[in-house]
Amino acid sequence: MLRLTLLITLILTLSGCATYRQDIDEGLQLAKNGDWQGAETVIDKALESPQDTLLRYLEKGALAQYQGDYERSNELLEQAEQLSDTFFKKSLENRAWALLSNPRQSDYYGNGVERVYISYLKSLNYLALAEEAPARTPQRQSLLDAAVVEARRIDLKLNEISALTTSYAELDAKENQAFYMKALDWLGNFYAGGRSSEEFQYREDAWGRYLEGLQYESAGDYDDARISYTNAAKLYESGYAKQYDLSPMTAQRARLDAIRMMQKSGWSQGEVDAAINQYLDSAHQELLSQYQQHDTELVIIEHQGFIPDKAEMSLFLYADPEAYSLVLDPVIPYENGRRNLNDYDEFRWFTMVYSDANPLSMFANYKAGGIWRTFDGLFTKRVILGAGVWRQLRSLGLEEQLLQVPLRITVPFYRRFELDNQPGILSLGADTMQTPTLRMSSLADIALQDQIAHAQRDIYEGLVRELLRAWLAQQARQQLVKDNTLGMLVGFASQVALMATSAADTRNWLTLPAQVRLQRRPLAAGTYTPNYQVGEHSFTMEQTQIASGEMKIWNIRNPY
Repeated sequence: MLRLTLLITLILTLSGCATYRQDIDEGLQLAKNGDWQGAETVIDKALESPQDTLLRYLEKGALAQYQGDYERSNELLEQAEQLSDTFFKKSLENRAWALLSNPRQSDYYGNGVERVYISYLKSLNYLALAEEAPARTPQRQSLLDAAVVEARRIDLKLNEISALTTSYAELDAKENQAFYMKALDWLGNFYAGGRSSEEFQYREDAWGRYLEGLQYESAGDYDDARISYTNAAKLYESGYAKQYDLSPMTAQRARLDAIRMMQKSGWSQGEVDAAINQYLDSAHQELLSQYQQHDTELVIIEHQGFIPDKAEMSLFLYADPEAYSLVLDPVIPYENGRRNLNDYDEFRWFTMVYSDANPLSMFANYKAGGIWRTFDGLFTKRVILGAGVWRQLRSLGLEEQLLQVPLRITVPFYRRFELDNQPGILSLGADTMQTPTLRMSSLADIALQDQIAHAQRDIYEGLVRELLRAWLAQQARQQLVKDNTLGMLVGFASQVALMATSAADTRNWLTLPAQVRLQRRPLAAGTYTPNYQVGEHSFTMEQTQIASGEMKIWNIRNPY
């Protein structure tokens, strides 16, 4: 009985939590239906674990904003801000425990994108509160100042991220560097499977810079607004728009707004005309002339959809003693007697991110089985250990174990998705106009590329974790069991436990929007009841008076 109790304890220790996505599916579905309060109730309960405290504040802070509870949203997001800062340096003890169990049992730390969007949402909260305050009052000005403070926090966070990553200019220079430098870079990429992840890194945020400009403009700080709009335009032009599949018109929009700020902050007409001729096409020059006719503006910021959720991909880990290698093979279901590779996002992700594309791994595949094995790397990933490390693996008994039963490795990945492209139709009383909405940011693409950038880390942490767990299970089996029959039973049970409990960390801030779309409309001063329609869904602002020289910001959260 004691031995059985110890075995159950071992299996429970090695077992992990249910996948994160299973825990909050119900809440996320409520959010997608626009039931923000119901979603918050369900998600709050799903994230009651201490390891999910930061994520709980993030999700609840966003959902509170979507309900119009801006003060509570700021309180929750400020708690997330403080916790995020303390988590910036990860706990070694926490990471070690995750290696023994699964990553869901470690604290959720967030990432650079999420740290930026804490301040992003807070700044929008302060803008909304300022809209509710009486015009031209100290209370309203104080709230606008608070929004500017959050804009400056965005600036500081982006500067920190930029300092730690390769800039767009440096990436462009890399493409043109001398051959020997490329060769050195190529050799350094063997660890990463021959792939450089630099081009996928989240290194800056052009939309974040643009929002800074909008905040400064709203507060009347026109020169600071000009600088922020100009910085956004430069980022869109230098690589941000290309990286995240955005229209070149994003840069034109930012340039136009920078030129407007030049006009408002007293630049000479000659300097303004030079900027117009240098940066604006004819369509945006025409739009600029409309601003000269009307000094009132309606700004629509549409936060549409939801950032995609992470899924788990399973791989089997085999031993290949002849090549002193470990081999990873994606688990693709068989249908009608064959693997339908093209129908599975798992296989597409694997070949894009993990498969052996570098010559060293292809050569090892060739050595393992001749010319046809050379191309196995298109469907597998080989981790070359070498003879010395392999002898250590053999001495620990892991070679025999891997030859008998493969280990299961799990890593996070994103399935394919499509962003909504429906145009926004803005109605202002009798004035109805179908204006192309301009996608200024795709958080869905940012999340996808950030995952690609960290994919090699995920696979190697998964390898270390499962090898360690296999070794611990073997040690426990040897110590607990002396009888050969019971030894076989315990060996089988421990293998089943290892296969069943392998898990990837699929947590992320799921109530963030998939994309941000922008419409800016110069208007004559007056009273309006704006209606904004996207597809079958419409959003209506209460009747509002927009005074001469005023900018009205309408933040729409479109869950559909």
